[in-house]
Amino acid sequence: GKRGAPIAWVFVPGAGIGKDAYRPLAEAVQREAAAPLWVAVLGTRLAPTALPPELGPRIDAALRALAGRGMDLGQAKVVYGGHSLGSVFIQDHLAAHRGAAGPLGGTVDVVGQVLLGGFLQRKYVHPNFSYPVSTLTVGGELDGLARPTRLAEAFYHSQGRADFPVEVARGVTHMQFASGEPPALVRLRDLRPEIPEADAHAEVARLVAPYLERRAGHRPARSAAAPPAADFFAPIVRAYELEGSRHFNAPAQVGGPDEDRCVKGGCPSRSPWAPEAQRLISEVEGWTLRLDNQYVDCRSTPLTGEEFHLPVIVNNTANKTISITTYTQAYWDDAQPSWFDWKEIFDRFDTGFVATSAEELGTKLASRQCTLILGAGQANASFSEDDPDFCAMANERAYRWALEAASSAARGRFAASGRGLTFGRDIPKSGGPLFLDARLQFNEKTSPAGETVVEVSAPMVKTEIDYWRRHFGPLPRPSVLPDPGCFHYCKLLSPARAMEWIYVDALRPPAPRDSVVLV
Repeated sequence: GKRGAPIAWVFVPGAGIGKDAYRPLAEAVQREAAAPLWVAVLGTRLAPTALPPELGPRIDAALRALAGRGMDLGQAKVVYGGHSLGSVFIQDHLAAHRGAAGPLGGTVDVVGQVLLGGFLQRKYVHPNFSYPVSTLTVGGELDGLARPTRLAEAFYHSQGRADFPVEVARGVTHMQFASGEPPALVRLRDLRPEIPEADAHAEVARLVAPYLERRAGHRPARSAAAPPAADFFAPIVRAYELEGSRHFNAPAQVGGPDEDRCVKGGCPSRSPWAPEAQRLISEVEGWTLRLDNQYVDCRSTPLTGEEFHLPVIVNNTANKTISITTYTQAYWDDAQPSWFDWKEIFDRFDTGFVATSAEELGTKLASRQCTLILGAGQANASFSEDDPDFCAMANERAYRWALEAASSAARGRFAASGRGLTFGRDIPKSGGPLFLDARLQFNEKTSPAGETVVEVSAPMVKTEIDYWRRHFGPLPRPSVLPDPGCFHYCKLLSPARAMEWIYVDALRPPAPRDSVVLV
Protein backbone atom coordinates (compact mmCIF):
# COMPACT_ATOMS: atom_id res chain seq x y z
CA GLY A 1 0.00 0.00 0.00
CA LYS A 2 2.99 2.34 -0.08
CA ARG A 3 3.14 4.83 -2.94
CA GLY A 4 5.80 6.58 -4.98
CA ALA A 5 8.92 5.57 -6.84
CA PRO A 6 10.34 2.32 -5.47
CA ILE A 7 13.69 2.14 -3.71
CA ALA A 8 16.02 -0.80 -4.37
CA TRP A 9 18.55 -1.37 -1.57
CA VAL A 10 21.27 -3.78 -2.74
CA PHE A 11 23.32 -4.94 0.23
CA VAL A 12 26.66 -6.75 0.70
CA PRO A 13 26.92 -8.78 3.95
CA GLY A 14 29.81 -8.90 6.37
CA ALA A 15 32.43 -11.64 6.26
CA GLY A 16 31.08 -15.01 7.35
CA ILE A 17 27.52 -13.72 7.81
CA GLY A 18 24.87 -15.30 5.57
CA LYS A 19 22.36 -13.24 3.63
CA ASP A 20 19.41 -14.56 5.65
CA ALA A 21 20.91 -13.01 8.80
CA TYR A 22 19.97 -9.59 7.40
CA ARG A 23 16.29 -10.36 6.75
CA PRO A 24 15.08 -9.04 10.16
CA LEU A 25 16.96 -5.76 9.66
CA ALA A 26 15.71 -5.40 6.08
CA GLU A 27 12.14 -5.97 7.22
CA ALA A 28 12.56 -3.40 10.01
CA VAL A 29 13.74 -0.80 7.49
CA GLN A 30 10.84 -1.67 5.18
CA ARG A 31 8.37 -1.13 8.02
CA GLU A 32 9.97 2.22 8.88
CA ALA A 33 10.03 3.52 5.30
CA ALA A 34 6.95 5.26 3.92
CA ALA A 35 8.02 4.55 0.33
CA PRO A 36 8.03 1.09 -1.29
CA LEU A 37 11.39 -0.48 -0.44
CA TRP A 38 12.83 -3.56 -2.09
CA VAL A 39 15.90 -5.19 -0.53
CA ALA A 40 18.35 -7.62 -2.13
CA VAL A 41 21.14 -9.07 0.03
CA LEU A 42 23.91 -10.72 -1.95
CA GLY A 43 24.63 -14.23 -0.73
CA THR A 44 28.04 -15.88 -0.48
CA ARG A 45 29.45 -18.19 -3.11
CA LEU A 46 33.22 -18.36 -3.44
CA ALA A 47 34.21 -16.85 -0.10
CA PRO A 48 32.75 -15.80 3.28
CA THR A 49 31.47 -12.60 1.64
CA ALA A 50 30.78 -11.39 -1.89
CA LEU A 51 34.16 -10.60 -3.46
CA PRO A 52 34.91 -7.39 -5.41
CA PRO A 53 35.27 -9.03 -8.86
CA GLU A 54 31.81 -10.60 -8.62
CA LEU A 55 29.95 -7.57 -7.29
CA GLY A 56 29.03 -6.03 -10.66
CA PRO A 57 27.46 -9.12 -12.24
CA ARG A 58 25.72 -10.07 -9.01
CA ILE A 59 24.26 -6.60 -8.51
CA ASP A 60 22.91 -6.73 -12.07
CA ALA A 61 21.40 -10.15 -11.36
CA ALA A 62 19.83 -8.91 -8.12
CA LEU A 63 18.21 -5.91 -9.84
CA ARG A 64 16.82 -8.16 -12.58
CA ALA A 65 15.48 -10.50 -9.90
CA LEU A 66 13.71 -7.62 -8.15
CA ALA A 67 12.21 -6.55 -11.47
CA GLY A 68 11.03 -10.11 -12.02
CA ARG A 69 9.20 -9.93 -8.69
CA GLY A 70 7.36 -6.79 -9.74
CA MET A 71 9.61 -3.82 -9.01
CA ASP A 72 9.44 -1.14 -11.70
CA LEU A 73 13.10 -0.97 -12.67
CA GLY A 74 12.51 2.10 -14.82
CA GLN A 75 11.27 4.09 -11.83
CA ALA A 76 13.40 2.56 -9.07
CA LYS A 77 16.04 4.55 -7.21
CA VAL A 78 18.99 2.30 -6.37
CA VAL A 79 20.98 2.59 -3.15
CA TYR A 80 23.88 0.31 -2.24
CA GLY A 81 24.73 -0.89 1.23
CA GLY A 82 27.17 -3.04 3.13
CA HIS A 83 28.01 -4.28 6.59
CA SER A 84 31.50 -4.66 8.06
CA LEU A 85 33.87 -5.97 5.35
CA GLY A 86 30.99 -5.68 2.91
CA SER A 87 30.99 -1.92 3.51
CA VAL A 88 34.62 -1.76 2.35
CA PHE A 89 33.94 -3.72 -0.83
CA ILE A 90 30.76 -1.89 -1.82
CA GLN A 91 32.20 1.62 -1.43
CA ASP A 92 35.16 0.77 -3.65
CA HIS A 93 32.84 -0.79 -6.20
CA LEU A 94 30.54 2.23 -6.28
CA ALA A 95 33.43 4.68 -6.55
CA ALA A 96 34.69 2.84 -9.64
CA HIS A 97 31.35 1.81 -11.19
CA ARG A 98 28.82 4.61 -11.39
CA GLY A 99 27.16 6.64 -14.11
CA ALA A 100 27.84 5.04 -17.49
CA ALA A 101 29.86 2.33 -15.71
CA GLY A 102 27.04 1.66 -13.25
CA PRO A 103 24.66 -1.31 -12.96
CA LEU A 104 22.92 -2.80 -15.99
CA GLY A 105 25.25 -1.10 -18.44
CA GLY A 106 24.80 2.32 -16.88
CA THR A 107 21.02 2.36 -17.39
CA VAL A 108 20.39 2.58 -13.64
CA ASP A 109 21.68 5.39 -11.48
CA VAL A 110 22.89 4.69 -7.94
CA VAL A 111 21.79 7.63 -5.79
CA GLY A 112 23.51 6.73 -2.51
CA GLN A 113 24.85 4.07 -0.20
CA VAL A 114 24.51 3.01 3.44
CA LEU A 115 27.51 1.69 5.37
CA LEU A 116 26.70 -0.25 8.55
CA GLY A 117 29.48 -1.13 10.97
CA GLY A 118 31.89 0.50 8.53
CA PHE A 119 32.85 3.93 7.18
CA LEU A 120 34.35 5.66 4.18
CA GLN A 121 37.98 4.66 3.93
CA ARG A 122 40.66 7.24 4.71
CA LYS A 123 41.85 7.16 1.11
CA TYR A 124 38.61 8.94 0.18
CA VAL A 125 39.00 11.56 2.91
CA HIS A 126 42.65 12.61 3.00
CA PRO A 127 44.25 14.75 1.69
CA ASN A 128 40.94 15.87 0.15
CA PHE A 129 37.42 14.55 0.62
CA SER A 130 36.88 12.88 -2.73
CA TYR A 131 34.12 10.28 -2.43
CA PRO A 132 31.74 10.87 -5.38
CA VAL A 133 28.40 9.50 -4.09
CA SER A 134 26.29 10.44 -1.07
CA THR A 135 26.85 8.03 1.82
CA LEU A 136 25.12 7.42 5.14
CA THR A 137 27.41 5.90 7.75
CA VAL A 138 25.83 4.18 10.76
CA GLY A 139 27.96 2.70 13.51
CA GLY A 140 27.04 0.89 16.69
CA GLU A 141 27.68 2.54 20.03
CA LEU A 142 28.96 -0.85 21.27
CA ASP A 143 30.62 -2.08 18.10
CA GLY A 144 33.73 -3.98 19.18
CA LEU A 145 35.11 -4.40 15.65
CA ALA A 146 34.35 -1.14 13.80
CA ARG A 147 34.95 0.80 16.98
CA PRO A 148 33.02 4.00 17.71
CA THR A 149 36.26 5.97 18.00
CA ARG A 150 36.92 5.27 14.31
CA LEU A 151 33.32 6.25 13.63
CA ALA A 152 34.07 9.55 15.39
CA GLU A 153 36.87 10.10 12.88
CA ALA A 154 34.36 9.62 10.06
CA PHE A 155 32.04 12.12 11.75
CA TYR A 156 34.91 14.61 12.17
CA HIS A 157 35.65 14.61 8.45
CA SER A 158 31.98 14.67 7.38
CA GLN A 159 31.10 17.88 9.20
CA GLY A 160 29.61 20.43 6.83
CA ARG A 161 28.86 17.73 4.22
CA ALA A 162 25.09 17.24 4.21
CA ASP A 163 25.27 14.35 1.74
CA PHE A 164 27.56 12.36 4.06
CA PRO A 165 25.76 12.02 7.39
CA VAL A 166 27.33 9.91 10.13
CA GLU A 167 25.02 8.46 12.78
CA VAL A 168 25.39 6.26 15.84
CA ALA A 169 22.93 3.51 16.75
CA ARG A 170 22.66 3.67 20.55
CA GLY A 171 23.22 0.42 22.43
CA VAL A 172 23.94 -1.53 19.22
CA THR A 173 26.85 -3.95 18.71
CA HIS A 174 28.58 -5.04 15.51
CA MET A 175 26.54 -8.23 15.16
CA GLN A 176 23.23 -6.50 15.84
CA PHE A 177 23.21 -5.08 12.33
CA ALA A 178 22.47 -8.70 11.45
CA SER A 179 21.02 -11.56 13.48
CA GLY A 180 21.74 -15.11 14.51
CA GLU A 181 25.01 -16.75 15.52
CA PRO A 182 28.05 -14.50 14.99
CA PRO A 183 31.20 -15.65 13.21
CA ALA A 184 34.14 -16.60 15.45
CA LEU A 185 36.00 -13.27 15.12
CA VAL A 186 32.86 -11.27 15.89
CA ARG A 187 32.14 -13.47 18.88
CA LEU A 188 35.69 -12.88 20.13
CA ARG A 189 35.84 -9.09 19.65
CA ASP A 190 32.33 -7.68 19.77
CA LEU A 191 31.07 -5.94 22.91
CA ARG A 192 28.12 -7.08 25.00
CA PRO A 193 24.71 -5.90 23.69
CA GLU A 194 22.55 -3.70 25.87
CA ILE A 195 19.29 -3.90 23.94
CA PRO A 196 17.40 -6.82 22.34
CA GLU A 197 18.03 -7.62 18.70
CA ALA A 198 14.60 -6.39 17.58
CA ASP A 199 15.16 -3.06 19.32
CA ALA A 200 18.58 -2.77 17.68
CA HIS A 201 17.06 -3.32 14.24
CA ALA A 202 14.39 -0.72 14.95
CA GLU A 203 17.08 1.76 16.04
CA VAL A 204 19.06 1.19 12.83
CA ALA A 205 15.91 1.37 10.70
CA ARG A 206 15.00 4.72 12.26
CA LEU A 207 18.33 6.08 10.97
CA VAL A 208 18.42 4.36 7.58
CA ALA A 209 14.84 4.74 6.27
CA PRO A 210 14.78 8.57 6.15
CA TYR A 211 18.09 8.59 4.24
CA LEU A 212 16.78 6.12 1.67
CA GLU A 213 13.63 8.20 1.23
CA ARG A 214 15.56 11.45 0.80
CA ARG A 215 17.92 9.95 -1.76
CA ALA A 216 14.93 8.64 -3.72
CA GLY A 217 13.26 12.05 -3.73
CA HIS A 218 10.62 11.24 -1.12
CA ARG A 219 9.79 13.34 1.90
CA PRO A 220 10.91 11.19 4.86
CA ALA A 221 8.22 9.95 7.20
CA ARG A 222 8.42 11.36 10.71
CA SER A 223 10.65 9.22 12.93
CA ALA A 224 11.13 9.19 16.68
CA ALA A 225 13.40 11.97 17.89
CA ALA A 226 16.98 10.87 18.47
CA PRO A 227 19.80 12.43 20.46
CA PRO A 228 22.04 14.36 18.03
CA ALA A 229 25.02 12.33 16.84
CA ALA A 230 27.20 15.37 17.51
CA ASP A 231 26.51 15.01 21.24
CA PHE A 232 27.79 11.44 21.17
CA PHE A 233 30.92 12.23 19.19
CA ALA A 234 31.91 15.50 20.88
CA PRO A 235 33.95 14.07 23.80
CA ILE A 236 35.71 11.57 21.55
CA VAL A 237 36.61 14.20 18.97
CA ARG A 238 37.89 16.54 21.70
CA ALA A 239 40.12 13.79 23.10
CA TYR A 240 41.67 13.10 19.69
CA GLU A 241 42.20 16.80 19.07
CA LEU A 242 43.97 17.09 22.43
CA GLU A 243 46.21 14.19 21.49
CA GLY A 244 47.03 15.81 18.19
CA SER A 245 45.87 12.74 16.27
CA ARG A 246 47.40 11.89 12.92
CA HIS A 247 43.92 11.23 11.51
CA PHE A 248 42.22 14.29 12.99
CA ASN A 249 43.96 17.63 13.42
CA ALA A 250 47.66 16.68 13.25
CA PRO A 251 48.44 14.71 10.06
CA ALA A 252 51.92 16.24 9.62
CA GLN A 253 53.86 14.13 12.11
CA VAL A 254 56.13 11.09 11.96
CA GLY A 255 53.81 8.19 11.15
CA GLY A 256 51.05 10.50 9.92
CA PRO A 257 49.68 10.76 6.39
CA ASP A 258 51.51 14.07 5.88
CA GLU A 259 54.85 12.95 7.30
CA ASP A 260 56.56 14.19 4.14
CA ARG A 261 55.99 17.75 5.39
CA CYS A 262 58.46 17.16 8.24
CA VAL A 263 61.84 18.84 7.70
CA LYS A 264 65.06 17.78 9.45
CA GLY A 265 63.08 15.80 11.98
CA GLY A 266 60.69 18.67 12.82
CA CYS A 267 57.04 18.55 11.79
CA PRO A 268 54.33 21.21 11.41
CA SER A 269 51.79 19.45 13.65
CA ARG A 270 51.68 19.58 17.44
CA SER A 271 50.16 17.80 20.42
CA PRO A 272 48.04 20.16 22.53
CA TRP A 273 48.13 17.66 25.41
CA ALA A 274 51.90 17.22 25.82
CA PRO A 275 52.46 20.70 27.32
CA GLU A 276 50.07 19.79 30.13
CA ALA A 277 52.76 17.48 31.50
CA GLN A 278 55.25 20.35 31.36
CA ARG A 279 52.75 22.54 33.19
CA LEU A 280 52.49 19.96 35.96
CA ILE A 281 56.30 19.82 36.26
CA SER A 282 57.03 23.54 35.95
CA GLU A 283 54.27 25.52 37.65
CA VAL A 284 55.86 28.16 39.87
CA GLU A 285 53.82 30.50 42.02
CA GLY A 286 54.01 34.08 40.78
CA TRP A 287 55.21 33.10 37.28
CA THR A 288 53.26 32.62 34.07
CA LEU A 289 54.07 29.60 31.91
CA ARG A 290 54.00 29.83 28.13
CA LEU A 291 54.21 26.31 26.75
CA ASP A 292 54.33 25.03 23.20
CA ASN A 293 54.85 21.73 21.44
CA GLN A 294 56.05 20.32 18.15
CA TYR A 295 55.86 16.83 16.76
CA VAL A 296 59.34 15.62 15.85
CA ASP A 297 61.41 12.54 15.16
CA CYS A 298 62.80 12.19 18.67
CA ARG A 299 65.86 10.33 17.32
CA SER A 300 66.87 13.03 14.86
CA THR A 301 70.43 14.36 15.10
CA PRO A 302 72.82 16.28 12.84
CA LEU A 303 74.58 12.96 12.22
CA THR A 304 71.58 11.92 10.13
CA GLY A 305 71.29 15.29 8.39
CA GLU A 306 68.57 16.44 10.75
CA GLU A 307 68.51 18.53 13.92
CA PHE A 308 68.41 17.99 17.66
CA HIS A 309 65.07 18.80 19.24
CA LEU A 310 65.55 19.49 22.94
CA PRO A 311 63.44 21.51 25.38
CA VAL A 312 64.73 25.02 26.06
CA ILE A 313 63.77 27.27 28.96
CA VAL A 314 63.56 31.03 28.33
CA ASN A 315 62.52 33.51 31.00
CA ASN A 316 61.39 37.11 30.96
CA THR A 317 61.93 38.65 34.36
CA ALA A 318 60.18 41.85 33.34
CA ASN A 319 56.77 40.16 33.09
CA LYS A 320 57.69 37.05 35.10
CA THR A 321 57.08 34.65 32.21
CA ILE A 322 58.75 31.28 31.63
CA SER A 323 58.57 29.91 28.08
CA ILE A 324 59.28 26.23 27.30
CA THR A 325 58.91 24.35 24.02
CA THR A 326 58.31 20.61 24.33
CA TYR A 327 58.83 17.95 21.65
CA THR A 328 56.74 14.83 21.05
CA GLN A 329 56.68 11.72 18.92
CA ALA A 330 53.57 9.54 18.95
CA TYR A 331 53.76 5.76 18.79
CA TRP A 332 50.85 3.50 17.86
CA ASP A 333 51.79 -0.13 17.55
CA ASP A 334 51.69 -1.83 20.95
CA ALA A 335 51.33 -5.31 19.47
CA GLN A 336 52.44 -8.25 21.57
CA PRO A 337 54.32 -10.32 20.45
CA SER A 338 56.08 -7.34 18.89
CA TRP A 339 58.50 -8.74 16.33
CA PHE A 340 56.50 -7.00 13.60
CA ASP A 341 54.06 -4.10 13.62
CA TRP A 342 50.88 -6.09 13.05
CA LYS A 343 48.64 -3.44 14.56
CA GLU A 344 49.93 -0.82 12.13
CA ILE A 345 49.16 -3.29 9.34
CA PHE A 346 45.59 -3.64 10.64
CA ASP A 347 45.33 0.14 10.93
CA ARG A 348 46.23 0.47 7.25
CA PHE A 349 43.37 -1.94 6.45
CA ASP A 350 41.22 0.78 8.07
CA THR A 351 38.37 -1.29 9.43
CA GLY A 352 38.45 0.09 12.98
CA PHE A 353 39.60 -3.26 14.34
CA VAL A 354 42.51 -1.88 16.39
CA ALA A 355 42.88 1.24 18.51
CA THR A 356 43.23 4.41 16.45
CA SER A 357 44.63 6.61 19.22
CA ALA A 358 48.34 6.77 19.98
CA GLU A 359 49.56 4.19 22.45
CA GLU A 360 51.89 6.83 23.89
CA LEU A 361 53.15 10.35 23.40
CA GLY A 362 56.91 10.18 23.93
CA THR A 363 57.67 13.72 25.07
CA LYS A 364 60.85 15.66 25.80
CA LEU A 365 60.17 17.92 28.77
CA ALA A 366 62.33 20.28 30.81
CA SER A 367 63.09 19.38 34.42
CA ARG A 368 61.58 21.16 37.39
CA GLN A 369 65.04 21.86 38.82
CA CYS A 370 66.00 23.80 35.70
CA THR A 371 62.64 25.55 35.52
CA LEU A 372 63.35 26.92 38.99
CA ILE A 373 66.99 27.82 38.31
CA LEU A 374 66.87 29.07 34.71
CA GLY A 375 63.27 30.22 34.72
CA ALA A 376 62.41 31.52 38.17
CA GLY A 377 65.96 32.40 39.23
CA GLN A 378 66.04 30.06 42.25
CA ALA A 379 69.75 29.31 41.96
CA ASN A 380 69.88 26.76 44.78
CA ALA A 381 67.07 24.50 43.55
CA SER A 382 67.98 20.86 44.10
CA PHE A 383 67.64 17.97 41.67
CA SER A 384 65.32 16.46 44.26
CA GLU A 385 62.69 18.80 42.83
CA ASP A 386 62.32 16.12 40.14
CA ASP A 387 61.75 13.27 42.60
CA PRO A 388 57.93 13.13 42.17
CA ASP A 389 56.54 10.69 39.63
CA PHE A 390 55.56 13.48 37.28
CA CYS A 391 54.90 11.12 34.36
CA ALA A 392 52.44 9.06 36.39
CA MET A 393 50.81 12.24 37.64
CA ALA A 394 50.41 13.55 34.09
CA ASN A 395 49.00 10.23 32.90
CA GLU A 396 46.49 10.08 35.71
CA ARG A 397 45.47 13.60 34.75
CA ALA A 398 44.76 12.41 31.18
CA TYR A 399 42.66 9.55 32.52
CA ARG A 400 40.71 11.83 34.88
CA TRP A 401 40.12 14.28 32.05
CA ALA A 402 38.71 11.49 29.87
CA LEU A 403 36.45 10.23 32.64
CA GLU A 404 35.03 13.69 33.20
CA ALA A 405 34.63 14.43 29.48
CA ALA A 406 33.01 11.09 28.55
CA SER A 407 29.25 10.96 28.17
CA SER A 408 27.24 10.02 31.23
CA ALA A 409 26.17 6.79 29.47
CA ALA A 410 29.76 5.81 28.69
CA ARG A 411 30.89 6.73 32.17
CA GLY A 412 28.11 4.67 33.77
CA ARG A 413 28.80 1.68 31.52
CA PHE A 414 32.50 1.88 32.31
CA ALA A 415 31.83 2.09 36.06
CA ALA A 416 29.54 -0.94 35.88
CA SER A 417 31.58 -3.30 33.72
CA GLY A 418 34.87 -1.69 32.66
CA ARG A 419 38.37 -2.25 33.98
CA GLY A 420 39.74 0.86 35.62
CA LEU A 421 43.23 2.28 35.18
CA THR A 422 45.71 2.72 38.01
CA PHE A 423 49.12 4.35 37.78
CA GLY A 424 52.39 2.81 38.91
CA ARG A 425 55.72 4.43 39.68
CA ASP A 426 57.70 5.94 36.81
CA ILE A 427 60.24 3.56 35.29
CA PRO A 428 63.71 5.24 35.19
CA LYS A 429 65.81 4.77 32.07
CA SER A 430 69.51 5.55 31.97
CA GLY A 431 69.68 7.45 28.70
CA GLY A 432 67.74 8.79 25.76
CA PRO A 433 67.96 5.74 23.48
CA LEU A 434 66.75 3.39 26.23
CA PHE A 435 63.90 5.79 26.95
CA LEU A 436 62.88 5.98 23.29
CA ASP A 437 62.85 2.20 22.93
CA ALA A 438 60.78 1.64 26.09
CA ARG A 439 56.98 1.67 25.83
CA LEU A 440 54.23 2.83 28.10
CA GLN A 441 53.26 -0.26 30.11
CA PHE A 442 49.67 -1.53 30.45
CA ASN A 443 49.62 -4.53 32.79
CA GLU A 444 46.63 -6.27 34.30
CA LYS A 445 46.69 -6.45 38.07
CA THR A 446 44.34 -7.37 40.89
CA SER A 447 43.47 -4.42 43.08
CA PRO A 448 43.38 -4.65 46.89
CA ALA A 449 39.60 -4.86 46.51
CA GLY A 450 39.98 -7.95 44.31
CA GLU A 451 39.02 -6.18 41.08
CA THR A 452 40.86 -6.57 37.78
CA VAL A 453 42.50 -3.28 36.88
CA VAL A 454 45.15 -2.18 34.40
CA GLU A 455 48.24 -0.49 35.80
CA VAL A 456 49.85 2.13 33.57
CA SER A 457 53.57 2.73 34.14
CA ALA A 458 55.63 5.30 32.25
CA PRO A 459 59.28 5.08 31.19
CA MET A 460 61.11 8.24 32.24
CA VAL A 461 64.57 9.78 32.04
CA LYS A 462 65.69 12.85 33.98
CA THR A 463 68.99 14.72 34.19
CA GLU A 464 70.26 17.31 36.63
CA ILE A 465 71.48 20.75 35.54
CA ASP A 466 75.15 19.75 35.93
CA TYR A 467 74.76 16.31 34.41
CA TRP A 468 77.88 16.54 32.24
CA ARG A 469 80.18 17.51 35.11
CA ARG A 470 78.80 14.86 37.43
CA HIS A 471 79.11 12.05 34.90
CA PHE A 472 82.11 13.04 32.80
CA GLY A 473 84.16 15.06 35.29
CA PRO A 474 86.76 17.39 33.79
CA LEU A 475 86.30 16.03 30.27
CA PRO A 476 85.19 19.00 28.16
CA ARG A 477 81.88 18.63 26.33
CA PRO A 478 82.36 18.74 22.54
CA SER A 479 80.68 21.76 21.01
CA VAL A 480 78.71 19.54 18.61
CA LEU A 481 76.94 17.89 21.54
CA PRO A 482 74.07 19.69 23.23
CA ASP A 483 74.04 20.00 26.99
CA PRO A 484 72.51 16.75 28.29
CA GLY A 485 71.23 18.38 31.49
CA CYS A 486 67.83 19.78 32.47
CA PHE A 487 65.62 17.04 31.01
CA HIS A 488 62.61 15.20 32.39
CA TYR A 489 61.31 12.99 29.58
CA CYS A 490 58.00 11.11 29.87
CA LYS A 491 56.02 8.53 27.95
CA LEU A 492 52.58 10.11 28.21
CA LEU A 493 49.14 8.55 28.10
CA SER A 494 47.11 10.22 25.38
CA PRO A 495 43.68 11.46 26.47
CA ALA A 496 42.39 9.83 23.29
CA ARG A 497 43.79 6.44 24.36
CA ALA A 498 42.15 6.94 27.76
CA MET A 499 38.85 7.82 26.06
CA GLU A 500 39.13 4.83 23.72
CA TRP A 501 39.74 2.63 26.75
CA ILE A 502 36.59 3.92 28.45
CA TYR A 503 34.38 3.59 25.36
CA VAL A 504 35.68 0.31 23.92
CA ASP A 505 38.57 -1.75 25.22
CA ALA A 506 37.89 -1.66 28.96
CA LEU A 507 34.51 -3.26 28.25
CA ARG A 508 36.02 -6.45 26.86
CA PRO A 509 36.34 -9.46 29.19
CA PRO A 510 39.68 -9.53 31.08
CA ALA A 511 42.63 -11.25 29.45
CA PRO A 512 44.42 -14.09 31.31
CA ARG A 513 46.04 -12.88 34.53
CA ASP A 514 49.49 -11.28 34.46
CA SER A 515 49.23 -10.70 30.73
CA VAL A 516 49.89 -7.66 28.61
CA VAL A 517 46.64 -6.02 27.53
CA LEU A 518 45.95 -6.06 23.80
CA VAL A 519 43.86 -3.15 22.54
